[in-house]
Amino acid sequence: MEGLGLIIVVTVAVVASISVVLIFVNNYKKAEPNEALIFTGRKNKVQTKDGAVVVKGWRSIVGGAKLKIPVLEKINRISLKTMNLADVRVEKAYSKEGVPVTIDAVANVKISGEEGMLDRAVERFLGTDARQIQQIIKETLEGQLRDIIGVLTVEELYQKRDMFVNKVLEQAGEELAKIGVIIDIINIQDIRDERGYLEALGIKRTAEVKRDAAIGQAEADRDAMQQSETARREGEVVRSAQEKQIAEAEKTRDVAKQQYVGETLAATKKAEQQGPLAEAKARQGVVVEEQKVQEEEQKAREKVEAARAQAEEQKYKAVVVVPADAEKQAAILKAVGESEAILRVAEAKAKGTQLQLEAEAEGLRKKAEAWNAYGKAAQLNLALEAIKAVADAGAQSIGQVKFDNVVAIDSGAGNGDSAVNRLMTAAPGALVKFIEQMKAATGIDLGKRLQEIAGMPDEEAAEPASDRIQPSAKPGKSGKATKEE
Repeated sequence: MEGLGLIIVVTVAVVASISVVLIFVNNYKKAEPNEALIFTGRKNKVQTKDGAVVVKGWRSIVGGAKLKIPVLEKINRISLKTMNLADVRVEKAYSKEGVPVTIDAVANVKISGEEGMLDRAVERFLGTDARQIQQIIKETLEGQLRDIIGVLTVEELYQKRDMFVNKVLEQAGEELAKIGVIIDIINIQDIRDERGYLEALGIKRTAEVKRDAAIGQAEADRDAMQQSETARREGEVVRSAQEKQIAEAEKTRDVAKQQYVGETLAATKKAEQQGPLAEAKARQGVVVEEQKVQEEEQKAREKVEAARAQAEEQKYKAVVVVPADAEKQAAILKAVGESEAILRVAEAKAKGTQLQLEAEAEGLRKKAEAWNAYGKAAQLNLALEAIKAVADAGAQSIGQVKFDNVVAIDSGAGNGDSAVNRLMTAAPGALVKFIEQMKAATGIDLGKRLQEIAGMPDEEAAEPASDRIQPSAKPGKSGKATKEE
C-alpha cells in the first residue's frame, strides 16, 4: 500500500510538472520584428516617457516575448509591415490659379512601433483587416494632397517637385501620425491637366528654348570669330615670345660655353696647384705637430718653474718672512711699551700743568679777594701799575733810539719856556697826550677814572693836566747838555 501511494504521488507530481511546463510553453508568446502583440483582458498601469502613469486596457510588446495569463488575457497581433499604396490619385484638384490638376502618386506607409503612436494605431486598427487599413490611409493621404495642391501654382507643382513632396511629407505626415501611421516614401508619378495648361507651358517653353537656341547659335558664331581672331593674335604673341626665348636660350648657351671654358681653365690651374698645395698642407700639418710638441714642452717647463718658484717662496718665508714677522711683533711690543711710557709722562705733565693752573687760579682768586677788600686803593694800585707798564713800554721803545749828541738851544725869550724846560717836561706831556688819545680812541677817560678812585673832586679833575705840571728849575739864558750812549 505504501509503495502504491508513493507511485501515485510521484505520478501526480510528474503530471503537474508537465502541465505547468505545457501551460508555460503555450502561453509564452514571442513577437516577430515586424509585428506587435497586444495583450487584452485586464487593466495595466503604464508609465509614459514624461513620468505620468496611465491605466490602459491592454499591454503591448514589440520585438520581444511575454507570458500570457491564461483565461484572463487574450492576444491580438497587429502588423508593422510596410504597406505599398500604388494607386494614390487626386483627380481635378484645383490649383492656386484655379486650374484643375490630376496627380498620380505612389507611397509606402506603415504602422509605427513607437509607444505613443502604437497606442493610437491599436485603438483604431486592432482587429481591422489590412485592406481596410490601407484604404483608410490612402483616403487620408489623398485628402492631404488635395489640400496642398490648392495652395500651390501649376508651375510650382510641375517644376518644384521636391518642395511639393516635402510639403506632402510634412502636412500629411502630421495627419497620419494621429492614427499611428508614418510615411516612409512618397513619389509623384504624373501631373496633368485636361485644359492643356501644361501643354501651353510646354509650347511657350519650347519657343523660348528655340529662341534661346538661335540666340545661342549667333552668340556662338560671334564668339567663335572673336576667339579665332584672339587666337591668331595670341599665336603671333606666342611666336614672338618663342623667338625671344630662342634668342635668350642661344645667348645663355653661348654664355654657358664661355663659362665652361673659364671653369675648365680654372680647373686646370687648380689641378696644377694641387701638388704644391698638398705639399704645403702636409708641411702645415708637420708645423702644427711641432707647435704642439713645443707647447707641451713649454707647459712642462712652466710646471717645473712653478714648482721651483713655490720652493723658493717657501724658503723665502722660512728665511725672511718668519724672522721679519718675529721682529715686527717685537717692534710692536716695544712701541706699545714706549707709547705707554710716553702716555704716563704726558699724563704726569698734564697733571702738573693742571696743578699749576689751579695754583695760578687760586692766586688770582686771592688777589681778587684782596682787591675787593681794599676797594679803591686796590683799583688805584692796579691802574697805576697799568700806566707804569705803558710808560715802561714807551721808555723802552725810546731807549732803543741811539743819540750821538743832544743839543738844547735857549732862545733867550725870558718867559721861562726854555729848551731845557721843554726837554724835562716832554715825558709828562707825552703821558698826558697818551691819556687824551686813549679817551679819544676808546672813550675811556683814565684821568677821570684815577680821580674817582683817589676821591678827588670833579673841578680839580677837570683842570687840564698840563696846567698842573710845574717846572722844576729855571734855566738860564742858554744851556747845553750832551748825552752819549
